[in-house]
Amino acid sequence: MGLDNIDYTRGGTQKNAYSEADVIRTNCPCCQGKDYKQIYKERAVLGIVECSSCGLVYVNPRLENPEAAYWGDGKKYFEEARLIFEGKAAHHRDGNYLEDLKIIAKYKPKGNFLDVGTNMGFFLRNARGRGWSLYGVEPSQSLAELARKYFGLNVKTAFLENAGFSGNFFDVVTLIDVFEHLPQPAGVLKEVYRVLKDDGLLYIKVPNGLFNLFKFYAAKFSSRLKNYDIFDSYEHVVHYSQKTLKFMLAKYGFRIVNVFIAKPVQVPVWHKYVGHYYQYPSPWALDFKRRSARNAFYFLSLIERKLRLNNVGYLAPNIVAIASKQK
Repeated sequence: MGLDNIDYTRGGTQKNAYSEADVIRTNCPCCQGKDYKQIYKERAVLGIVECSSCGLVYVNPRLENPEAAYWGDGKKYFEEARLIFEGKAAHHRDGNYLEDLKIIAKYKPKGNFLDVGTNMGFFLRNARGRGWSLYGVEPSQSLAELARKYFGLNVKTAFLENAGFSGNFFDVVTLIDVFEHLPQPAGVLKEVYRVLKDDGLLYIKVPNGLFNLFKFYAAKFSSRLKNYDIFDSYEHVVHYSQKTLKFMLAKYGFRIVNVFIAKPVQVPVWHKYVGHYYQYPSPWALDFKRRSARNAFYFLSLIERKLRLNNVGYLAPNIVAIASKQK
């Protein structure tokens, strides 16, 4: 989406542009390599790069504390989602969340369930009454408080690494649209490994980094690249492909049980005009083109995957990896 369309009131603290004072240089989050190829820059100084050693696409330089973008005004966050908290509207991702929970239940229908990066609790609220004992962890005080207050969820305000959960306790750990936000994924994976039972399940959903590259090169080829915020680089600091996600998980003791392409998230276009996109669905005519395009890419990505011998390619917007501890 263009940067000129994000000036409505919201709870977060993100900015349209950053300066050198806002960023730090970093090594590859996966292999710690120092060499990289520059791909693009967003929001003035945030660099999109590809590691020369392992091929991981990540942001360098990046914001020093990208998670702080969510440490905003709780009152504004509430207004963004008031109708959902009051039970008067659905969340536009509810269909995706219910699909995720259905898949998880096939592997682990009961037990202790931890959601990492719970945000306001939109995902975890859908897991209630399904046979799991639910836990959440969220570093944003304002977001965690909303999840506790309005959904009654058991959410700790903390980073996972200092949340103090017991070892070998959880049957399921989820990172739904969270893993791409982590500037230091190694520490999180080590802690997930510690708190997950030996037969436990790790469920990760991330945007497909190859799809972002596809959008970038398509925009560049059509001379539409100016002011495009393709990589969401202020918050999405790592862009995984199936290959790099598998490599990252294996490095910290996990093996992938299954990988598949998630159904598209139908984000309402209406928020470009009125904001508060959590609660106001777009008029059908206004959103028809975007919804149709997302669905088309999803079905084309399934065909592409078959042609690539079960490897997720460039047309899939999202990747889900189901993993377990290596034995």
